[in-house]
Amino acid sequence: MDLLAKLKEAAASNEFVESKNYYFQRHICDSSGEEVKVMLDYTLSSQTSDEILRFGLCPCCGKCFYHKDYESKEF
Repeated sequence: MDLLAKLKEAAASNEFVESKNYYFQRHICDSSGEEVKVMLDYTLSSQTSDEILRFGLCPCCGKCFYHKDYESKEF
């Protein structure tokens, strides 16, 4: 899977929803009407700060779920 293609797919999403969960988000999909478990499998991180953004896309409706967090850069 090409990660750049996944990033472009997320950027083209029509809706972004912040998730309180770190690993996954359950939602009732608008297009299928069923409950879908969207895994937040992808992570964007900043080289200059400790901010990260975990995200995942619903395979049915394309809604993007994200979770803002921080990771320690110090060892």
